[in-house]
Formats: sequence, structure tokens, C-alpha cells
Amino acid sequence: MSEIFASESWYRRRTEPEQNWRGVLQERVVPRGPATRPALSYQLNIEGGTPIPVYAANVEHLLAPFSEQEVLIRGKLIDLSDEGFGPELWIATIS
Repeated sequence: MSEIFASESWYRRRTEPEQNWRGVLQERVVPRGPATRPALSYQLNIEGGTPIPVYAANVEHLLAPFSEQEVLIRGKLIDLSDEGFGPELWIATIS
């Protein structure tokens, strides 16, 4: 198991519940521009579900070994719709 954001205070302050997510982690192409979130450079593909963008700011090197692999993520689904974005997965740990 690899820790990603579990010990970060900004992660711990979020009130969304931690959940387990299983799927295939995949890199994604993120358009660049003023209204985009370039830190969403990965997505979690869940069987039978819609891919979930994964927040990966400054941790791409930690997630790269898991790319194209089935993973188990402990994290929080954060809904940033009020900020003009959408749901994204913040990772505490990955294995």
C-alpha cells in the first residue's frame, strides 16, 4: 500500500467519508486552459460505471507504477460542482 494524500491536512479536513474504490487506474488527457483542472491527470475506471477523474497534483510519479493496473483506492469523492467542475477522487492510499 502506498500513501498518497492520507497525511495531508487539506485532505483530512474534508468531511466527505472515506470509501474504498476498486478499478483500473488510467492516465487521461486533460485539456489545458483557464477553466480546466490539469491535476486530474488520471482516472479510475470502475467496471460498469463512469470513469472518475483522480486528483494527482504533484503525485503523478507515485501513481505512474499503478497505471493500467487494477487498484484498490481508499479515498474521498469530492464534488466540486459548486466551483464549476465536478466530482473527483482524492486518494488517501492506493494498492
